[in-house]
Amino acid sequence: MLQSKEFPARREILPQVLTEITAEVKKYFTDDKWINRLKVAAEEILVNIVDYSGSEKVWVSCEFLAEEKSLRFEFVDEGELYNPLEEVPQVDIDAEMDERQIGGLGIFLYETIMDKLEYQCDDGKNHLLAYKNLV
Repeated sequence: MLQSKEFPARREILPQVLTEITAEVKKYFTDDKWINRLKVAAEEILVNIVDYSGSEKVWVSCEFLAEEKSLRFEFVDEGELYNPLEEVPQVDIDAEMDERQIGGLGIFLYETIMDKLEYQCDDGKNHLLAYKNLV
């Protein structure tokens, strides 16, 4: 289990955080394709926090939920309160690149990769929970 670990909310730390998340995921997934997909989802979430939240810190955890046979990732920041799961822009992945609207592709990616997403605001902090079933 990757305990809730604090990192500075800066792009320079992304490789370190993703390495730690990947090490945890490899305990439960052996398929490199799924490991890479989960890494992409985590990276998209972290980039949004680092670039847009205004938070100086981000906390990341990854936990195996035995009863549900799933992994739960939690991303916490103390930036501006924002639920990325509300009012998600529609993404037309079939549109030509120059015809696509800006925004929403990262959220679309992690919504597609993960099996369940939840947002909570607790003590003035954003908590994004992302679940991936192991079966």
